[in-house]
Amino acid sequence: MSLKTLWYLNLADGDYPWIENGLYPPDFARYRRLAQTIDEGGFHGALVATWPNDPFVSASFAASHTRRMRFLVAVYARMTPAKLLAQQALTFDAFSGGRLLLNLINGRDTIMETYGVSTSHDDRYALGEAYWREFHRHYRAGNPTNFPNTPLTIEPTQPDGIALWGAGDSPAGLAHAGGIVDVYLTMLRCLERIRGQFDAARAAAATKGRRFADLGALASAIVRPTRREAEAHFRALFERTGVEAMVARLDAAVRRRTKGEHGLASFQAPDARRQGWIRALLAGRLPHPEELRLERHLYAGITAWSPLDIFDTGSSAVYFVGDPEDIAGNVQAYHDEAGLSALILSGWPLTEEARTVSQLLLPRLAEIG
Repeated sequence: MSLKTLWYLNLADGDYPWIENGLYPPDFARYRRLAQTIDEGGFHGALVATWPNDPFVSASFAASHTRRMRFLVAVYARMTPAKLLAQQALTFDAFSGGRLLLNLINGRDTIMETYGVSTSHDDRYALGEAYWREFHRHYRAGNPTNFPNTPLTIEPTQPDGIALWGAGDSPAGLAHAGGIVDVYLTMLRCLERIRGQFDAARAAAATKGRRFADLGALASAIVRPTRREAEAHFRALFERTGVEAMVARLDAAVRRRTKGEHGLASFQAPDARRQGWIRALLAGRLPHPEELRLERHLYAGITAWSPLDIFDTGSSAVYFVGDPEDIAGNVQAYHDEAGLSALILSGWPLTEEARTVSQLLLPRLAEIG
């Protein structure tokens, strides 16, 4: 089975959506065009994330304008009654031809509090496993009408149920993934780290007598006909962002994570390489791309949802950068040595980069596996 490659489908779009004036305003015509580009480009599907728009409603809108792509919809466990979510999933699948996948989100405490959820991080994982089993039961049973004079039933389109994709790095997260997830996800990191993460996830599943259908990771990509062009575009991300904006974003991130105990100037990175990035920025210099190279053609970068990863916590702000052969060779190593079989990519602007990736990179990735 060939590698499953997905793209991002969300409103966090723009040339440089992490800086002022770099983010596009909401435009649902553009959102539709992005979905159509993903569909026509041959991607396995797209991750529909939890941004200001509701992901399930957004996916339903986009599904009516596409034919083949699958929709990996981000869902918080227990936010919607399991039976109601099953009804929504049955309806979506019936109307789209069985193109629904679900991405299980446990959520940060600060986010969950905005919904009135105060359950602790680990408890949410434990309660989530029971929730998803109940969801599966309702989906497989189908949904009959409540009105006896109209004996209609929506039967499940996917006989084995909706495939559940999900992450989990903590012990509680790994136990949850091992017990309920079909496709295990993590943020892309260096190969050795990914191998260890996948091994831990496999072991967690084995304790429950299970195996994952796929092992996947999230990253970004800049692919161009030549390596020089790709590296120049990667460098432009930092030049357009500028030192001041980089320092401001990272300082805010440090203060958030340390609850105000530290700013960027007093923060100590977990390794010398990341500390070097901080020193360069505080000195008014952008790190050179070679300083940002993590290994082979994988670089530390910036995304719409994450600044430069000075924390080494597995941020998805890593980029494959190079020509099609460079990146395909890099991904091949993850497949052969760690078992990677699914990849969720992004790049900005989303529509233009999806088109470039579909033309230059997808044919090579389709050969993997």
